[in-house]
Amino acid sequence: MSDYYSILGVSKDASEGDIKKKYRQLARENHPDKGGDKEKFQKIQEAYETLSDSQKKKAYDSGGSQPQVHINGGFPFEFNFNSFFHPQAKPQQRVQKKNDHIYTCKITLKDVYFGIVKKIKVQRNRVCAICKSNCSQCNGMGQITQHMQMGPFTQIINQTCQNCSGSGIVHKSNCNECNSKGSIPEEQIFEVTIERGVDTGKQYKFEGWGEQAIKEKEVSGNLLVNIVVEEDVHFKRQGLNLLYKTNIDLRDCIIGKMITIPHFDGPLTITTKGFGIINPNKEYILFDRGLVDHKDKRGNLHIIFTINYPENIQFSDSDIQLLTDTFNKVKL
Repeated sequence: MSDYYSILGVSKDASEGDIKKKYRQLARENHPDKGGDKEKFQKIQEAYETLSDSQKKKAYDSGGSQPQVHINGGFPFEFNFNSFFHPQAKPQQRVQKKNDHIYTCKITLKDVYFGIVKKIKVQRNRVCAICKSNCSQCNGMGQITQHMQMGPFTQIINQTCQNCSGSGIVHKSNCNECNSKGSIPEEQIFEVTIERGVDTGKQYKFEGWGEQAIKEKEVSGNLLVNIVVEEDVHFKRQGLNLLYKTNIDLRDCIIGKMITIPHFDGPLTITTKGFGIINPNKEYILFDRGLVDHKDKRGNLHIIFTINYPENIQFSDSDIQLLTDTFNKVKL
């Protein structure tokens, strides 16, 4: 009985992964098509088929009979050595999705407040359906599979179809629909209904309006509309809340002032008297005056005041006394 562990160069307690790794190395080095010894390669194959199977390995370790491996001049199956020795390579997908077309749609903060319908013009080349037909050489696959016998092995080779140049389709040479170009320029206007309260990163998808599928096993890509909300000159957005900054004189922050805010619903006039003496480190809130989302959830309007302090002001003794009396009266 052959010593399979010595043939593969592994110990009896080697893991399944170590056995497989060592086998791939030896098979690559001793493959007959690469100048290796055929009998040695067969022994390596026999050793691996035994030690990689838990039941066969158990019987072998217990001193049972050597399992019969029927090579008969080749493997009992066909395989591609390139994919076998490179296990990290992913198998080909049966259905391939074509590229998406991505469109960036810029909107204003006012558009976010009210919602808006944007019209987007999309252009692409549509495959001419009048003269299109699947390539008879590759059955619309774009590739031709060839099986080449290499000694005891069969090598599978995928080659680009020369008849259709890999496209999978052929066109008539006298088509009046596309002037024998194979495709027709196509334009479509899409209406994108942008709901209230959207933010940058929102995406709308129109299926099938990306790169068009050509081959049999392809699926057309999609049109993806990405929303970008531009910065507003008056307001800063904080979720559904709006932040508004304005200046106020020192006297007005004490006695109050009427201010007008350029709100999206129209000018919003308020008095600061209701806020008391203005604190520049505080945010003053007008409830339900922020943005509104598609579920009618409302944010608030936050106001921050910057106080304009007078420079080089001089007070007389009588002015100071008057101010002191006034502050004492209002308990300031």
